[in-house]
Amino acid sequence: MKKISKVVIPTAMALSMVLSSTALANPQSNPNGPYIENEQNISLSSYLSNEDLAKTLTKLEASSKGKMKLEVVGYSNHTLDGYKTDVDKGDPLYLVKFGDADPNKKRVLITTQIHGNEQLGTEAAIDIIQKLSSGGKEVDEILDKVSIWIMPRINPEGSDNQYEGKWYPTRYTHQAWLPENIDLPAGTLAPWYYNADGSERAQNNNGRIVYGIPGYDQNRDYNPNLDFRVENEDKEEIAKFLNSRTTNNSNYGGFYVTAEARTVTGVFKEFKPDVFVDVHHRGFNTVSDEDNRSVPVQFAAVVADPYTDPFTGDKYEVDEDVLKLGKQVNALSAQALQRGNSHFGAIQKYPDVNLPGTALGAFALNDSAIMLIEIKGQSQTLGQKQAGMLKETVKVPLYEVFKGLADGSIHDVDPALYDAIPESTNRISDPTTRD
Repeated sequence: MKKISKVVIPTAMALSMVLSSTALANPQSNPNGPYIENEQNISLSSYLSNEDLAKTLTKLEASSKGKMKLEVVGYSNHTLDGYKTDVDKGDPLYLVKFGDADPNKKRVLITTQIHGNEQLGTEAAIDIIQKLSSGGKEVDEILDKVSIWIMPRINPEGSDNQYEGKWYPTRYTHQAWLPENIDLPAGTLAPWYYNADGSERAQNNNGRIVYGIPGYDQNRDYNPNLDFRVENEDKEEIAKFLNSRTTNNSNYGGFYVTAEARTVTGVFKEFKPDVFVDVHHRGFNTVSDEDNRSVPVQFAAVVADPYTDPFTGDKYEVDEDVLKLGKQVNALSAQALQRGNSHFGAIQKYPDVNLPGTALGAFALNDSAIMLIEIKGQSQTLGQKQAGMLKETVKVPLYEVFKGLADGSIHDVDPALYDAIPESTNRISDPTTRD
């Protein structure tokens, strides 16, 4: 019996090795994972809840020796006719300030987690806040020339969403469409980005789950007309616009129905940033047919075409100098991640889009250079896997941008370097696929 076992075991092992070798011979990406498997329990324990975020920001302000100022600039989850009670205010929207809105300084505004299931931007923002709060010669030199304002979570409702008694972050805000509250006819269609049943992708895009709280994709609720407020417009004209799918779509600006979008826009108008950065998550790609490196991050300096307001006829376009600075910011960020042929350097441009209803689109059309940062993976597709590495793809570029703005070297960056960043391609539709 011992002889048989000695023969069988090596044979089984050899067969296993052959199969493993074959399966791994041509991985779909490098690194090929780690990915969330279907039915695998997703851990989010390292991420900050809203309560954790509040405590962390308060502690950082206290330890910053005056460098950092923390403000509550608004609340989530309102109705268009205002907050009925303090409970209706939802969760606070925090603004972290390093410096003031001094027009003699360069100004950078950073927002993260506009979608509640895109959490790593918030985690990276906390690391950046901690670094700026701690001071030191280099930080002091930056903050002497650059004011940096950070809103580290602008969708607290989606971030802390619960489903079946468990933490299940979602893309959407929590807010109901109630047209009668703003004197629109009953039955007026909601803006196209309204999620009426409160549903979200299931783990690994395995269908959808219904958590039952309606809300909006906040990142379609912005408008190049920063003063647009749906309740102040001609009601008949608004109802006609919303009730037609030829106009109620992504080609037009949003309706500013969310408290979150209104609050962020108020901060933008006060600060008038030279550079606006919005941190997101996305899907999975490889660089090209010849280069199967997994793309950790995509950048974009352009997300909106020239725009004509359908209600006023006012025209908006991205200023030439603003676009140049945006390309320089994005190019410097991409260059900062080039580390030989490593995973970090597998950078792509975000796909070509025209989205005037996004925060980036609306603000670019109002004279702010923009940088979209799109990290791979979301709560349902990556959990907290690779969190450390992916946070670096946010922190390293942003810190280089701070330095480049402080010493003026950002203006020496060739904008053509941005144009040369590879276009988005080779999307991996199912990251659990291994061959």
